[in-house]
Amino acid sequence: MVQYSPLNPDRSEIRVLVLQRGRTRDPIRCTLRTVSLDSPPYFEALSYVWGDMSVKKPITVDGEEFQATVNLEAALRALRRPFRKRTLWVDAVCINQDDIPEKNIQVPQMGRLYGSAGDVLVWLGPTDLNIQTAVSWAQTYIANKYTSASVYWLQLDLRAKFSENARREKGRASLQAIEGYLDLLGLPYWNRMWTFQEFCLPDREPICYCGDVAFRATTVQSAQAAILDAGISFLDRLMETSAREWSELSEEEKQERGKIKSRIESKCQVVLGNMLPPLHKLRNDWRGAENALLYLTGATAERNCYDKRDKVYALYGMVPAVQQVYPPDYAKPVRDVMLETTAYMINHERAPVIWALFELRPDRLSDMSYPSWVPDFAAVNSNTPSRDVGVADSLRRFEDAPPAKVDADLSTAHLWARNLGTCKVVLKFDTLASNVLVNQFRGLLKKGPSQALESNAGKSIRKPDTLAPRMARAFVAHHVEQHEYSTEEILNTFDLIFDFATPTRPLGNHCWAMIEDVAQDLTRKTLFVTEGGCFGIGAGEIKDGDLVTIPPQARAPMVLTREANIFGNEVEYYRMVGIAYVDGVMKGEFLDADLAAAIEKQELEEFLIH
Repeated sequence: MVQYSPLNPDRSEIRVLVLQRGRTRDPIRCTLRTVSLDSPPYFEALSYVWGDMSVKKPITVDGEEFQATVNLEAALRALRRPFRKRTLWVDAVCINQDDIPEKNIQVPQMGRLYGSAGDVLVWLGPTDLNIQTAVSWAQTYIANKYTSASVYWLQLDLRAKFSENARREKGRASLQAIEGYLDLLGLPYWNRMWTFQEFCLPDREPICYCGDVAFRATTVQSAQAAILDAGISFLDRLMETSAREWSELSEEEKQERGKIKSRIESKCQVVLGNMLPPLHKLRNDWRGAENALLYLTGATAERNCYDKRDKVYALYGMVPAVQQVYPPDYAKPVRDVMLETTAYMINHERAPVIWALFELRPDRLSDMSYPSWVPDFAAVNSNTPSRDVGVADSLRRFEDAPPAKVDADLSTAHLWARNLGTCKVVLKFDTLASNVLVNQFRGLLKKGPSQALESNAGKSIRKPDTLAPRMARAFVAHHVEQHEYSTEEILNTFDLIFDFATPTRPLGNHCWAMIEDVAQDLTRKTLFVTEGGCFGIGAGEIKDGDLVTIPPQARAPMVLTREANIFGNEVEYYRMVGIAYVDGVMKGEFLDADLAAAIEKQELEEFLIH
């Protein structure tokens, strides 16, 4: 077992790993060295994914056996030089992972550590022919960096000017580059928590390694559009064969073309969650942001980590101010870390929009021992109205209300909002998307929408003559593609769907595809009506008598439920049910300016939320 000597926090000490020289098949031998970040030597920081913790490979550290994950062992083997040593910082080895007090001191230094590294080396894993093709395509055509692999592309370009076979070969190679690009995005590195700050913190862009292929990630990403255009245009030509040409193809050729298409489509689905914003934007947008922690937790919501505390602690190097208020402590329960994080965002970043960005926890109304306003930082709120359909600007002026705040004991959040009164539930959307799509949407949009609402809610609905188009727009308000379609197109597509007993989406009807997505998203949600006759859509837990409010500092209306007053307190407390879409007060073509103006005149009320 490796013996770790204590580190002196007053000198900002860290350990570095000296990787001894060796050839490919030699055992990996390393030594640890203690250095100070106050006057660091040259070292390179390794950024990688630990991988499967249950499978290990032995390396030697200070003469002792150290069990490294397979991915770390592969990285060290690939980065080792044959004739000279290499000094690295590797978290799994350089931090004593069994020493919680040491971890609590080392984690806050990550920002400084990555800033002090001479280079950051990103290990993505082993390479394959597809990835090599994507990288060489990008380096040749986008970066104008010519390597030995560029010879293939340049010769192919020359031959393609005179040969149809060469043009087909170029098309197939471009398809291979597409697959390689998608394979790169699908690698685990891009969906882990710690790798986010490790990639973003260094002043110089990290060097990526896939096996023995080294490149800058921005080079490949900047080639994205060109790679996709080149490959997909060839794929389209491949698939758009005339009936006569298709009949002349062998069954093997037909199957091969179909396999290529389905393989690329399948990979597109797999990497959808890994699609990165422009990397230069990713590396710079958070710097100096007023609500940096909120921004970063949103950007990393779908990334994974072994220790749930690292959903926050893995960002501490990027937001040093948080460390001053809540230092990292791996001995704390995860619930306490998430509670402190939420309180920090509200008290220090003025960020009530947090409740529109993240889903609230499923147990928020049943677990009375924990505040309902602490969200699930791993779940982006998919039902938040899109940014261009948020609550009207006149109702969300930040300066209109005192800042939301959390009490010192972290039990109560204070939220100022305008009160739209209680609501009445009209219906709960079904648990099956097909029933929502075929039965409930049809019943609401085709069979007299105002009658359907009024009969269930017992309230008059505002402006019943235009209710169908308003409701159709409300159904899709949260979808990222909703702005691409006019309300007339959306209504016509609903009609097309309703014309079939068992609707099957026509190929290429993207509006229909969006509505299918919406039907899935709205399962288990609630349709309700406010006291003023506005319909709304919100969380499945909404019940009769819940309060609909509009906090100026949030992007959307908020539904609250009264807490049972079992102790006879004079003060009334609420729990947070969730954000909602409320007809008439949301931006867009159906904003009712008179309604918004009347609500704006209301006095703000303070709500105490447990």
